[in-house]
Amino acid sequence: MNNYLRKTIDYAAGNFFNKVLLIILLPIFTHFLLPEEYAVYTNLMIFFSLTSLIYVLGIQQAIFSHFYDVETKQYKFSLISSILIILSIFGIVLSGLIIIFRLELSLLVLRSAEYANLFYYLAIALFFNMLFTISLSLLNIMEKSRQYAIVSALQNVIVLLLIILFSLNKKFSVDHYFIFLAVATVIASSAGIGQIIKLMKKMQVPTSEKKYFSADIVSSILKFGIVMIPGTIAMLVLQASDRYMLTYLSANTMYDVGIYSAGYRIGMIMHFMVTLISLVYLPYAMKIAKEPQAQAINRNMFKYYIIFGSLFGAFIIMYSQEIFRIIINSNYLTSYKIVFAGVISSFLYGIFNIININYYARKKAGNITLAVFLGSILNIILNFILIPKYGIFGAGIASIIAYFFIVIFNYSVAVYLYKIKYPIYLIFFGLLILSSATLINSYVLLSWKSFIIKTVIFAGIGGIGVFIMKKDKKIKNLIMVLKNQKQEK
Repeated sequence: MNNYLRKTIDYAAGNFFNKVLLIILLPIFTHFLLPEEYAVYTNLMIFFSLTSLIYVLGIQQAIFSHFYDVETKQYKFSLISSILIILSIFGIVLSGLIIIFRLELSLLVLRSAEYANLFYYLAIALFFNMLFTISLSLLNIMEKSRQYAIVSALQNVIVLLLIILFSLNKKFSVDHYFIFLAVATVIASSAGIGQIIKLMKKMQVPTSEKKYFSADIVSSILKFGIVMIPGTIAMLVLQASDRYMLTYLSANTMYDVGIYSAGYRIGMIMHFMVTLISLVYLPYAMKIAKEPQAQAINRNMFKYYIIFGSLFGAFIIMYSQEIFRIIINSNYLTSYKIVFAGVISSFLYGIFNIININYYARKKAGNITLAVFLGSILNIILNFILIPKYGIFGAGIASIIAYFFIVIFNYSVAVYLYKIKYPIYLIFFGLLILSSATLINSYVLLSWKSFIIKTVIFAGIGGIGVFIMKKDKKIKNLIMVLKNQKQEK
């Protein structure tokens, strides 16, 4: 099998497996937890995600811009070792602070001290999750797709098995989940770091030339990475502030957080396609960034992501009622109405990532940071305005508008600075498809007749899509270029 095709399948399998696991967990959560308890889980996971970004110091993104700066094994060995050392020291300090201030953090995040003990488990999970995250980034940039797929799935598999085991004994609770998360991150990070150590040994760098810590490399990476931290945090604010602000601004507080989070999570099935592009295409795009055909290939990726991404998103929205009827507890049934927000926001985020390739290639992290910072501010302002009046729908609309803003902002800047020529009208075409699916889903009641009609429509659209792919020379050229990528040793 062609090497690049094999890598694509590996990444797709691992990514798809992780997304499926998240969907499997949702009915378990909704069965054992009330919406208010699910909101506790949601807010703590927002804290986990936000703090995780600080733990990695922006180095997760910096790796993609620095790994191929020098094509020697000595440089790569020193870069990997230096990253692991600096992050381990920083992570120990941060975890200690979380344990010390656990009571204050519980009051801030949950408006209650009842769950302060969970921050012990979060401190452990955050440290080992940092090692897990960095090991995955290194496996990704080195294009070790098989190892990436296995290691990336390990954490969620362990959590799932523990949840199922305790669920069968009817003992599952929010407390149990974070204990499981701590256990899973320890095991998964050990596996990830183990793979990295093996790869470092295979580099066969002579002992006399091994440099375990390079201040110059760390300085260069941190200059890029630290600039990314505000933007990355702002991106998380953009992604998750709606749920946290519902806690304080919505009339139903934690209940609305639970309902909104369940619907938004189903909508984020769209992230399967977004993440796949980041895993498969971004490393390749960085490799060819200086070649003449790079801009044309990026433009084609932009075009076909929008076309097929919007159709995939419409599929999720149209079948959201069926999903909730089949797998979600009846307490959460109204969540299907907010699925559109997760789908459209994720769709726009994918476009944003493709545009950002232009900034990664030129090491211009500041442009990305500025767009996300402005978008997060806009999202917060819109949440303040819309949530008190429209509740979860106000939060969903605020999210979509904010993502649309960062896409248009970064596209405009890229056009001005780098003269890119992407077909921007396709963004509006994609949004039209997703908006149409949302309207249909709002007015068509769940029934076998509507299910059959939707299935026939999407089968027809799928057939047209396959026909276009076979006939379109640009798609063929894009696939051939990707397939001709040389195998990494």
